[in-house]
Amino acid sequence: MTKPPAPAATSQVEIACEHCGHLGVMREAWAEWSVAKQGWVLSQTFDFAFCMHCHRPTRIVTRAVADVPPKPMGSH
Repeated sequence: MTKPPAPAATSQVEIACEHCGHLGVMREAWAEWSVAKQGWVLSQTFDFAFCMHCHRPTRIVTRAVADVPPKPMGSH
């Protein structure tokens, strides 16, 4: 399993689709029930990623939030 590179301690990151750049990506994962927390706890993530925007498997791109150019007004 691969993990995105660790960001600097003070920076925020976005996880995006390699193909289209949108943020609507999902990963396959396992969750386990925690009796102590009374909820599902993520226990494992897998390499498979899927983009909800371009509707295809993708690789995840990790980028600093500051590295993303602002979108022009009126764009989606």
